Amino acid sequence: MKRSIAVIFVLTSAWSWGQKNLVRNGGFEGSSDNWRGEGVIINAFDRHDGNSAGMINQFTGGEWKGIDQIITVPKDCYAFDFGVWMKADNIEGGKDPWNAGVMTVELLTAGEKSIRYEGVAEVLGSTGWVYYHKSVVLPAEAKKIRIILALAQTNGSLLFDNVSAVGYSVTEFEKMKEEERKAAKLAAQSFRNGSFEMAMEGWRGAATLVSDPVKEGAAAVSITSSQPVWTGIDQPAFIPEGSKKVKVSGWLRAQSLVRGKESWNNGVFIIELTKDGTTKAIDDQMIGSVVGDSDWTYFEKELDLPAGAEQFRLLLALSNATGTLYADDIRVTFSK
Repeated sequence: MKRSIAVIFVLTSAWSWGQKNLVRNGGFEGSSDNWRGEGVIINAFDRHDGNSAGMINQFTGGEWKGIDQIITVPKDCYAFDFGVWMKADNIEGGKDPWNAGVMTVELLTAGEKSIRYEGVAEVLGSTGWVYYHKSVVLPAEAKKIRIILALAQTNGSLLFDNVSAVGYSVTEFEKMKEEERKAAKLAAQSFRNGSFEMAMEGWRGAATLVSDPVKEGAAAVSITSSQPVWTGIDQPAFIPEGSKKVKVSGWLRAQSLVRGKESWNNGVFIIELTKDGTTKAIDDQMIGSVVGDSDWTYFEKELDLPAGAEQFRLLLALSNATGTLYADDIRVTFSK
């Protein structure tokens, strides 16, 4: 059966086919060697690590602009994990969801006939460096893979570094997935890093750490979008056994934040309560909402936990709005 599995965190240890990244020059160390296409810039000033990163700029026209590389699938390779560090600067988007800064992989036959595409990353607006990766089980006919980095019919600047494609045998893949499940359960046990003093640890999604403005400590988080699409971060966790109430609080600030079509299309702070991570135990609850230009504003809400609720997720986002949302000192407390 064909399957694709999205992975949302980086494992500290992993099994891999041959322990080898099959992408050649995935770090763009001083050149664009091994990549096809035109327009890539080697940026030695803004990179995730090493000496340089790749960069594609496009300021007008909204055309497809990208590079690619074809790799060969090793014998007995069952699945691949594809990864990339990306940073966006004013990527505009477009009429289609894929009009973004993207990393996409195309599965190919031995004769390079297309089988299907798999999206690894899609970025909009402006972000800091964010890691994306995705595991994909290969169909039997997949013998080659094309790695694609591009501005997909949109304008802006896309930076990329540490592009990887690592293969797994069946046994290695199952071990890796089991390790992921264990790591996910451990990581999701409790809410953490609401003050963003540990960078983005615990949080998923695209955002930028800032040192100004902040409400508490040395850091806050900034979420920015130039397009009215959902843009944000979230953190899932488990509800402590025996809890009856939850109190959620935090500070929000808005800068040039323009509401979308609906009244709730603002900068938002939401808690989602579920029975199993998917089935909602109650409608999502709004903790706070900001629009326009505002100073730091404190929001707090206490809720009775609905029957059967075992997990929760906090969301900070631009809900189909444009502009910038800042957040800091996010807290969650439970009581019996």
